[in-house]
Amino acid sequence: MRLLPQSLFGRLLLFLTGGLVLAQLLSAAILLQDREQALYHAIGGHVAQRIAAIVNLLDGLDDSERRRLVTALDLPPTRISLDLPWENVGEPDERYHTALFRTLLGRQLGFARPFQLEINDDLPPPPPPPFDRPRRFAQDQPATSARGWTDQPPRWRMHAMMLGLRNFVVQVRLRDGATVTFQQVLPEEIMAWPTRLLLILLILLVSVAVLAALAVRALTRPLAVLADAAAELGRDIRRPPLDESGPLEVRRAAHAFNTMQKRLIRYIEDRDRILAAVSHDLRTPISRLRLRTELLDDSPLREKFQADLDDMQRMAQASLDFLRGGENAEPMAPVDLNALLESVQEDAEDTGHEVSITGTARRPLWCQPLALKRCLTNLVDNALKYGQRAEITVADAPERLTLIVRDQGPGIPEAELDKVFEPFYRLESSRSRDTGGTGLGLSIARNVARAHGGELTLRNHPQGGLEAVLELPR
Repeated sequence: MRLLPQSLFGRLLLFLTGGLVLAQLLSAAILLQDREQALYHAIGGHVAQRIAAIVNLLDGLDDSERRRLVTALDLPPTRISLDLPWENVGEPDERYHTALFRTLLGRQLGFARPFQLEINDDLPPPPPPPFDRPRRFAQDQPATSARGWTDQPPRWRMHAMMLGLRNFVVQVRLRDGATVTFQQVLPEEIMAWPTRLLLILLILLVSVAVLAALAVRALTRPLAVLADAAAELGRDIRRPPLDESGPLEVRRAAHAFNTMQKRLIRYIEDRDRILAAVSHDLRTPISRLRLRTELLDDSPLREKFQADLDDMQRMAQASLDFLRGGENAEPMAPVDLNALLESVQEDAEDTGHEVSITGTARRPLWCQPLALKRCLTNLVDNALKYGQRAEITVADAPERLTLIVRDQGPGIPEAELDKVFEPFYRLESSRSRDTGGTGLGLSIARNVARAHGGELTLRNHPQGGLEAVLELPR
């Protein structure tokens, strides 16, 4: 998926952080629900005890004493009235909060005493008058609701919405048949949201996310180091070995990489020794044959022998050069590429060919000078041999240097563009032994490019001719 991060670190961090956030949200939901239930138990039990105590006091008083007591008790947070009639609330509300408070009231009042309870989601009434101005509920107020409770002013409605409160109404029958009505604003939660609890969960989430990020970075860092070492190994087979430290799996991977590097170095050293022996053994019989050819009296036959020996020597030398392409003992050094290209240009012009250069390199290139010159010479010679003239274009970028060598020849069929890099491969229509060469020039050039961490590709120009594109990293 395109939305997923491309790196292993990013994906692991995304999955871990997403899992932590989901877990924290579920934990917060469970904690808030448990907290709400606990609050209703505590608040509901306290309110039920207070209502039961007031009802027991009112049972033993006459009407005038009841009204005086109700006037004295009609204070925040409980509002009391003796003037509201008994109203059936219909089917009992079976929601958790209502059922819980009904059970608590029943225990305090006694299940034999008639009472009814209603907890609705309507906005609660305005707060009762201040302590210094006690007044009867629903008296001296201009507008009342269906139960006689006053309508809420706009400011109180907004405050109630912010706190998330509910309207709580209880009606109880006294022994003489009178009805006492209690109304109270019961908070669903204290100040709507438990700030300290949410802050603790947030701190826990951030702390665990930071630790997860550090752990993921520590786990993925060895993979990045291993990838960099593998990329560097293509440039320098004798690079310093990896540090075999860290967790067991990291140490095993580093040890396996170092072992592989040692085996490659040993294999290349053995190959170089074999190549040196073969080169020496080939030169000796070729030199003897060349001396014996000089003794031939037939001049045309002698020239044919010498031409064949020259071809053999060139083929042997080109084959050895190709086999040595993967390992070059030449040290890396900063090179003025402009001067190197001018040197290749002068060498070609000395043989009567035309080479043009467009563009310049803005700063030196870190490379193996002789190997790179050999690569460029092969490309230019290939362009001159099959396209009469060569055009070199230099494009310098901060991270990559691109050299394009174009000829004016017939080009190459698209299906053959990759095959010409195979050793000794020839295109019969344009590359034959009559034109010279061994079929190893492009193979050697690509080996040099890849030894520098770059790449060499071929493409046909839209206006004719073949382009060799050499890309080298900075």
